Formats: sequence, structure tokens, C-alpha cells
Amino acid sequence: MSEHLKTLLAERNEPVRLTVGYLKGGTGKSTTATMLAMSLAQHSSEPVMLVDADGINGTTFEWSELAGEDWPSQINVQYWPSITLAKRVRDSGHTGHLVIDTGPSDAGILRQALSITDYLVTPVAATPAEAARVRPTLEAAAEVGITHPLDLNVLFTRTKPGTVSLREAKEAIAAAGLNVLPTDVPFVLLYSQAYGTVPDDLGVYPQVLTEILEGSADE
Repeated sequence: MSEHLKTLLAERNEPVRLTVGYLKGGTGKSTTATMLAMSLAQHSSEPVMLVDADGINGTTFEWSELAGEDWPSQINVQYWPSITLAKRVRDSGHTGHLVIDTGPSDAGILRQALSITDYLVTPVAATPAEAARVRPTLEAAAEVGITHPLDLNVLFTRTKPGTVSLREAKEAIAAAGLNVLPTDVPFVLLYSQAYGTVPDDLGVYPQVLTEILEGSADE
């Protein structure tokens, strides 16, 4: 799988630019954004900019600070929870991969992030109630999508395979006509204990990134 992801990234004509966003907290957005940025760094020689645009928590930026000297030099982390986010990214002159982690309550910043990225990854906890709360995020994406094409992906996180709640949550998302990534992020210590570290094992996230890229290539 790692070689396949390397090939996908090497064959692209442009860098990967994605937003991790859901206008609700507690679904693993920061873990997802950080792990996807690390997956890009592990499988590509291009520089990666990881932007923490969450003005409430700042978890992604704190993660990189806690990692200290272990943090990969290939990943440049910025803390920009600003309504001028898009301008800041453009003015930075960054030309490599871009991952933006947005907060749970600022639709304006989410729209800013979506305006300069090509993918929206929405981590959703595996319950029907959580799945039903995706609409505000989709509305923000729809506003941007009028003038800027977006590839939308729902990623189920903190899952326990085979549960009724996971099945019903996936049915709710599918009923809304949304793309659910085939790979789920299981509820295991690998992810909950990764905060502040730079793990060699990124778990399912390289596979998740592969599915995101393959999904857009199939369209």
C-alpha cells in the first residue's frame, strides 16, 4: 500500500490540498489532519504545510509543539485561526501539499479553508445522531462549491466494527448522497495516544489518503 500511495502522489500534476472540517467538536479532526499530513510527508518528497485554523482548541499546533525536535522538518505548522486564512496561505508562497484543520464552530473559517483546497474530509463519530448533524458543514461546502469544485469525503472515526450504531450511521450518510470512505478509523490506543508524538505507524491513515486520491481520480 505504501508504494501505491507513493506512486499516486508522484503521478499528480499538483499538490494535495485538503481541509479537515466538521462544524462540531469531538470527532477526531485534529488527529485526522495531523495523521494525513504525516502520511503525505512519509510518502512524498514535497513539503507539507499543516494549518491549525481552530481558534478554540489549537490542538494541531500544540501537537507539533509537544513533539519538539522529533517533529518532521518537512511539515511546516502554522496557527492561523483567521477569517483571512485564505490570504495568509496564498501570501505564504507555499507550493507543496496543504492540510487545514478547521474548528468546530466557525463556518466562515471553514469556507475560507475550502476556497483554497480541493478536498473536504469530514470525520464523523459512528452514531446516527452524529451523522445527522453534518448538514451545516455541507451547507458551507455547497456555498463554496458553486464556484470552486470540491471532493467531499466522510470518514467514520472511533469506530467499533460490526456495531449497529456504525451500520445505521453509514446508512444515514449514504441516504444523504455523500461519499463514505471505505476505511474506518477504529477506536484503538494507537490514535488516542499519538498526540504530541510522531509515530512511525500511522495506522489506517495512509489507506484513507489513498482512498481520497483514488476517489477523485475515478470521477
